[in-house]
Amino acid sequence: MSRPTVISDERILEAAREVFIEQGIAATTAEVARRAGVAEGTIFKRFSTKAELFKAAMQVEFDDPDWLRTLIGARDEDDPREVLYQVGVQAVSFFRRLMPFIMMQWSTGKKHGVPDQLLGPNSPPLRALKALSVFIERQIRSGQMRKTEPEIVARMLLGSIQSYVFFEILLRAQAKMPLPVEPYLRGLINVLWTGVEPAPKRGH
Repeated sequence: MSRPTVISDERILEAAREVFIEQGIAATTAEVARRAGVAEGTIFKRFSTKAELFKAAMQVEFDDPDWLRTLIGARDEDDPREVLYQVGVQAVSFFRRLMPFIMMQWSTGKKHGVPDQLLGPNSPPLRALKALSVFIERQIRSGQMRKTEPEIVARMLLGSIQSYVFFEILLRAQAKMPLPVEPYLRGLINVLWTGVEPAPKRGH
């Protein structure tokens, strides 16, 4: 009598990654089970909730975001617009992992839906926001940017990127292609850099 085939956790996680990337938050554990070739009950024996499966499959980590290290490593001679662009690319990647997980937490009826690791006055996102604010303040002091409130600029950049990822999730659900990342980030940084004040009229 042959022994039953043992399905590894990694095989289930590989199937889950494929399904979550293709279908986003709407993906079902039934589809993951079908793709992995296991019964749906097998998944819940190893991962207690869909949120836990998503976290493991998508490798949602709550350590310091990559862009914090980018900001700390930025040199005075670096073009600040290019540094902000790299920060933007890394922030898109961060929010693509984080936002679906938070949305999934909300769907379970959790009170606030935010993982405990992201709460508190010294959480990784707040440290990253502070680092971005400090970087912008440095650019203001060096004359690279005009005088303004650094945290407002930092929040505008990160808030816009978070909104981009949110609409990317919505548009994917409607089978529509979102605005590509690079032109979006370049345009966003250009607007932040130049502002929206109209050019002075001739003769004034």
